[in-house]
Amino acid sequence: MNKMSEVDDVISRLTAKQQNYLNSYFTYAPESLKSSIQVVRMPAGTTFIQEGAPLDKVFILLKGSVSAVDYRVRETVYGFCHFEPIEIFGTMEILGYMSHYKTTLATTQDSLFLKIPGDACRKWILNDVSALRLETQRIIGYLLEQSRKERLYVMLPSNQRVYLILTNLYETYSVYLSRKDFSEVTGVSERTITRALKDLEEQKLISRDGWNIVMTWEQYRKIRELVRVQINETGE
Repeated sequence: MNKMSEVDDVISRLTAKQQNYLNSYFTYAPESLKSSIQVVRMPAGTTFIQEGAPLDKVFILLKGSVSAVDYRVRETVYGFCHFEPIEIFGTMEILGYMSHYKTTLATTQDSLFLKIPGDACRKWILNDVSALRLETQRIIGYLLEQSRKERLYVMLPSNQRVYLILTNLYETYSVYLSRKDFSEVTGVSERTITRALKDLEEQKLISRDGWNIVMTWEQYRKIRELVRVQINETGE
């Protein structure tokens, strides 16, 4: 199976909505660009874009999930933003006429991508009105949603901030955080963090071994629901 037929085969297995989006996206793309597209599979925990690296590839997420992992606390990487299919990485920098990636990205599940050479994508998308419109629409939607989430985060009660960070850490398979580090990430006091974790433990939503927190999928789901309900009450 050659590269292009593999791309066609992978796209044919997506939902109808996803297929229609990609078909519209590539409607006027030159054959030279289409023939350069590759299918790439990555296991969970793979960092595929590094902040500050030259922008030499564009990735389209078809299956799996990705986290932006810019935020570092004493060398601990914290995933602050999560993406699901269909999502495109690298085009925001291209539209900003940037030559380097601005955010580190890593897979949080086994993931499937389309990979496009950066130079070819840049040359095409800046001159394709249809693709440019779709990209502008997608990016503006993303920026508005991020702004909304930031406003809601400021209004969240302190314990809800702790819950939100816990779910984000679970989603990104993050590692150890001290109380001080946790305080810096959430913006709340260590005393509040201790109290919030104790409340969760009493509700059997987490278990603890010293500072180590153990959370099952079902516990994660319930904590996520607590956060979702609070956000809905605050502003959604």
